[in-house]
Amino acid sequence: MQPTLRISSLLGAMRAFAGPVPTPPPPGRFERPAVPDDVERHLQSVTSRARRSVLDPLARERGTGTVGFPRRLNLPSLDGSVAAAVQVNERTCGSAVLAMLGLAGDPRTALRIASGDQAAKFARLQRAIQSATNRRGLVVARWPRRYGTPPWGAARFASYGGVRYTHRVAASPAMLEAAVASARAGIPVPLYTGGDVTTGWDSAIPRHVVLLTLADGEGTEGSAVLYEPSGAGLHTVPVAALLDPPRAADAPGDRTAARVRKALTAALGGWPHVAWVLLPERAGHWHPDDARVTMESR
Repeated sequence: MQPTLRISSLLGAMRAFAGPVPTPPPPGRFERPAVPDDVERHLQSVTSRARRSVLDPLARERGTGTVGFPRRLNLPSLDGSVAAAVQVNERTCGSAVLAMLGLAGDPRTALRIASGDQAAKFARLQRAIQSATNRRGLVVARWPRRYGTPPWGAARFASYGGVRYTHRVAASPAMLEAAVASARAGIPVPLYTGGDVTTGWDSAIPRHVVLLTLADGEGTEGSAVLYEPSGAGLHTVPVAALLDPPRAADAPGDRTAARVRKALTAALGGWPHVAWVLLPERAGHWHPDDARVTMESR
């Protein structure tokens, strides 16, 4: 039988792309970004639904939802038109995730997306982000677009309001626990997903990017919501399953376990586990009045 080997496990054993777990953010402090006065004035003349779409582009106010019943995430809209928050091509999953992360932390940019042709604006934003994140590779001058968004490039670009990010290989449970803690504190977290060598060496590297938008409960209890950009879906999974993915061998014939496995695989874009994480970092400490960094200023 072919061994179950993940690149994240190999890199973790080599201490590559590793480091201490960043200090977790304080609960609730960064849950919602401040609304600029000009945005507030503009939103006074729109419907409550339009206002909500601009100020809550990740639909977190809708709660965690139900396992196995994904919802569609639409782009902010002022006129009621509907456009899904979907990645523009197979290589821009990371760009779509970074774009939605930025919209959630920057109401002014969300307002700009909300007027006119949202889908076209979102597509242009994804391409601009991909250009910015792929400027620097490892042993090459520029990271090839065909390989998607590198974690280090994503970490340099990622911003949620004034919060910045670092990247870590998900080689230990502590990294995913930190991701869940951040989501519970109100800060979304990009996750890279992948497989192992049982389905080929190309499956063992990070293959897709999703966004952990929301989590409730404590410890291993509660639910988490992930935005999956290829289908613009908001998927609900148990926190326990995200931290320790169930396997078919764990409970053969258990319908509940099978339903959770199916929901988690869909939430991770068809892949079985998290390989890399972007975690919020503020040099070991947090301040409620940190200067906010907009996507435009990046």
